[in-house]
Amino acid sequence: MKLEKYENKTIKKRKTLLISLGVIVLASISFLLYKTFASFTESAEFSIMNGKVDYFGNSDVYFVFYKDDDQLLEEMPQKDNEENLVFDHGDCDNGASIEWNESEWAPLVKGLNNVKTKCSLYFKEAKGTPLVDYITELAKTDTTNLMADDTAEKNIRYIAYNYSTTTTKNYIDIGDRTTDGQPILWRIIGVMNNTINVETNKQENLVKIVRADNIGDYSWDTSASTINNGWGVNEWSEADLMKLLNPGYETNKLENSEGVEQDDYVNNSLYWDNKAGNCYKSKNNETKSCDFTSSGLSETAKNKIAKVRWYTGTFATYTWGEWTAKATYEAERGSHNGKEACLSAGGGDYCNDTVPRTTTWDGYIGLINLSDFGYAPAKNYRDKCFTQSMSSYKSGNCGIYNWIKPNSLSANYYATINPMPETNPYNSASYFAFIHNEGYVTTFEAKQAIQIYPSAYLKSSVKILPNDNYDTYGSIDNPFIVS
Repeated sequence: MKLEKYENKTIKKRKTLLISLGVIVLASISFLLYKTFASFTESAEFSIMNGKVDYFGNSDVYFVFYKDDDQLLEEMPQKDNEENLVFDHGDCDNGASIEWNESEWAPLVKGLNNVKTKCSLYFKEAKGTPLVDYITELAKTDTTNLMADDTAEKNIRYIAYNYSTTTTKNYIDIGDRTTDGQPILWRIIGVMNNTINVETNKQENLVKIVRADNIGDYSWDTSASTINNGWGVNEWSEADLMKLLNPGYETNKLENSEGVEQDDYVNNSLYWDNKAGNCYKSKNNETKSCDFTSSGLSETAKNKIAKVRWYTGTFATYTWGEWTAKATYEAERGSHNGKEACLSAGGGDYCNDTVPRTTTWDGYIGLINLSDFGYAPAKNYRDKCFTQSMSSYKSGNCGIYNWIKPNSLSANYYATINPMPETNPYNSASYFAFIHNEGYVTTFEAKQAIQIYPSAYLKSSVKILPNDNYDTYGSIDNPFIVS
């Protein structure tokens, strides 16, 4: 009997041990499966074949394509298709969401899990007239709002209508929205002829725009206390502000006042990516918190923006009385850079940066050129203004009757993309040109926090949609709508 009881106990212990081991193995497998699927729940990008995609070796994600809202398509329209179909919107089931990458002509699915997901993509016919053609044709009759400039390119410029900076009918909605759905408007500077499209490597006539409202006060550039005395470097291709506005700088590291790299990020493509973080605000790499989640670029807007060549040249010396619109335009396309004047004067502590200098930059988001302000006065003053230096635009109504200037007394300054020599040439490695709210041009150190109005060029494929109220089309209450 004792042996039988012992054997029974041994069998029970073995059963208990086996069950425990089984539970542990199952738990381990479940954990591994969970981790495997969890790692793929945030986002994934797919290549589409015959209306569906291969999701981790099976067909858990399917795409269905529609023209308008109800016409089923056998396959996804190709980019630049003969029917002129463009992407309109998309949706997915099971909690997933979809974004459209226009340049890649492909969907990006986010929020995937381990269940089968169906995504519907809706396309529509792109209606309307190419925006470039519309403005070019409109300029033939609307001489109140539009006029060609006196440059070799004969660019078409929007000009001021009267004292009110909001009266000129050049407001445009490119799809930007705040987090609560309100439109973020831009304004059309004009049609810039013979602009180099970097992506196509061709000269194109493209529409140039600028944000109607500033996105806050930030340093054009700043530097360590040992570099140009902490005042920053006036080279746009390496500027801190350029890295804030454009893609590709998501891992841009913060530097302290001594120039030592820190663990945190700063000016790291936050405006382009609709994110919050740190931004430079003053000399010696001083920072502040910044948030572009409600004011940054939307995917819809980014799909309309071209990557182009910007002109960032300047004058060889500080020529206060010679900043006419045409002379400035030609200097922007010239060979002089921001550091040249201080080097000619012998350099010094305010001219000791080692940043290579250029006079062009290829990118998406910049600031207005100084000459854009020079060519924006109302037509009644233009003949006089074009012989006048922008430094004295205030006295001749050229800056008051000018729609490109700070939009309120609380916004005192309007930054441009162009460096500018200073009266003291030793300081010239840090200065850039800006527009004062009283309507004239002067200079500032790059480290100075100043109101920033982003500027961009729209792709030639952007079309303007018809409007029932033509008389007010382009006004702040009835802005141009483009697709």
